[in-house]
Amino acid sequence: MPADGYPTLPPFRILHLTGAEEETWRVAAVLDGDYLPLDKVWVQGGEAFRRALESPWNYDLIIIDDQPSATVGYPAPEALEWVLEHLPNLPVLVLTGAGEEAAVAWLRRGATESLPTAAQQRLAPAVRRLVREGQTRAALRQAAAERDRLGGLLRSVMESTHEGILILDLAGKILTYNRKFMSLCGIPEYVLAPMRLDRVLQFLQEQFLDPQGLLSEMAMLGEPGSSRAGLLAGRDQRALEVRERISRMDSGTDVRVIGFSEQELRGEGRLAREAAAGIPQNLLDAAQTGRVVPWFLNEEELVISHKGGKILGIPAEALPRDLRALEAMIHPDDLDLFRRGLERPQQARFDLRMRKGDGSWLRTRWSLKRGKDGYRGIFLETSQPLASAEAPAHYQYPTAPSYRFDVKL
Repeated sequence: MPADGYPTLPPFRILHLTGAEEETWRVAAVLDGDYLPLDKVWVQGGEAFRRALESPWNYDLIIIDDQPSATVGYPAPEALEWVLEHLPNLPVLVLTGAGEEAAVAWLRRGATESLPTAAQQRLAPAVRRLVREGQTRAALRQAAAERDRLGGLLRSVMESTHEGILILDLAGKILTYNRKFMSLCGIPEYVLAPMRLDRVLQFLQEQFLDPQGLLSEMAMLGEPGSSRAGLLAGRDQRALEVRERISRMDSGTDVRVIGFSEQELRGEGRLAREAAAGIPQNLLDAAQTGRVVPWFLNEEELVISHKGGKILGIPAEALPRDLRALEAMIHPDDLDLFRRGLERPQQARFDLRMRKGDGSWLRTRWSLKRGKDGYRGIFLETSQPLASAEAPAHYQYPTAPSYRFDVKL
């Protein structure tokens, strides 16, 4: 910064094509009088003109003088056509000695601006505007090129992962996806082409249990960096683990990045897969270690995930298969609580003590939802087992347990 405290602006780089040396000095004097910082190059003739523009020194503006003798054998129309063909983003100002009508004609030919030579008072403002507009367009093109480069990099990364990726804005509009997402969910291109989430959910509904409920629940995420996970149970022999994260783009826009990976539910059957649908995000890690157990109950049978055998200390084949066998494993003091839960119109939550294979009691927390085809839900191991003599009649759990049933099943 100079001593007077004002910042020094970078000079404008101007190429002036004219055959009259006095004309280039006249233009320079007008621009200097308006305090425009500039580096000005004067050329005459087509060869010098093209050589200057092909040099590595980039110009902000081209000024062409259209007077008959000005370009010394290189007519102004030919010079303008060469620029429009080879450097279409470079602004061109044509100075004409034929008046306002000729200036308008130059604009029709493709010049960015045209002024009568006599209109000296309009020259400096026009140059300042053209240079700034040109620099703004150049910056926008550079930003667009960088976005395209980063977009290509993102696409390459997304297509190289083994996880299906779906990216939404916070309003639920699809921004992008990868082909792995299409293959995992069996969605054809024509369904995704409109980039509408409602069409995708309608298609998923035919293959999975309550996909809209799971994604709607995940949409309740908070600040950028927060994440949630769950299971999307299929109507066939598979399920998808779904993980969502809120990420903030460089532009400051928040997006929902949703990953899909295939998970097998072996040996549990269709009913257990239905029960597994909707395992809340804050229980997923516990589920992977066997402490969260999905189950399904109707009038004919009870299906409990094989994980129940692990936490109860019994073989999977010894798990109860009907309501009577389940009640035989519940502490007598908790049976009324369990039965009242089944009588609730829609859903219930309660704590039960379950008998383990070694005869001790295990404290568990149950959550169930009643539907037209029966009950489904999950239960959770909450602590180490207690001896029957130590088990209180109705144990009161802390207000902030390690795992909470705080989402809809």
